[in-house]
Amino acid sequence: MNKFLSTLGLARRAGRLTYGFDMVMAGLQTTHLLLLAEDCSPRTCRNFEAVAGEWKIPLHRLPYTKDQLGASLGTKPVGIIGVADRGFAKSLAQSIEGGK
Repeated sequence: MNKFLSTLGLARRAGRLTYGFDMVMAGLQTTHLLLLAEDCSPRTCRNFEAVAGEWKIPLHRLPYTKDQLGASLGTKPVGIIGVADRGFAKSLAQSIEGGK
């Protein structure tokens, strides 16, 4: 498993992630990073691009499917993830920008 997915799993175990449309929307006040699966619906992508701009939250499209993200979190397929911890957000963003 690569560094990004293992860090994502660690953040979930630490309780610092929100995932799924409703949960992420409810936790925007504490979100430091938004992550979108590569196979997110166009409508979901547009919605969260607008939300990220409005709330000034960095947003990244991931090279992972909803199934892959769900598997790394130990849950059902997940299209949107919010990171509610600055340290995890920084580490995940660096993993994305620096490659896998």
